[in-house]
Amino acid sequence: MINGPLELPKPLQILVSRAISLCELMLPHCKALYPFAAIYEDGRVGCLFADDRAHGENESYLIEQLQWRIIDTTTDTDSYSVLVYAATVKTDRHKQLDAIAINATRPNGEETMLLYPYFRVGRKIVVSPPIHG
Repeated sequence: MINGPLELPKPLQILVSRAISLCELMLPHCKALYPFAAIYEDGRVGCLFADDRAHGENESYLIEQLQWRIIDTTTDTDSYSVLVYAATVKTDRHKQLDAIAINATRPNGEETMLLYPYFRVGRKIVVSPPIHG
């Protein structure tokens, strides 16, 4: 079931909005979404990418590396963060949908998982409202 937007703090709203915008720009040019993370601290947004070519195309390894980069960067700070990666959602009718997964974290460590199914319509990406995990 797709619900309306979840009430997120303003810094997370900014991070999620920018992450979705970046995905909408990248996805028409590639088959899959490369995992990335972003951090909001003191009114500034910074983006983190994993760059470990030693493990090839192993997406779970890249996601783990980004999780550690977020922890290293946000420990003992008042920062918000998002971790963004590709996911697949299975509907109640057993149909699989491509989705953008966003793990949003508050400074106190509270996490919210958002799944944004998307569709390719020609060369355009249409992102649906989030499914909250």
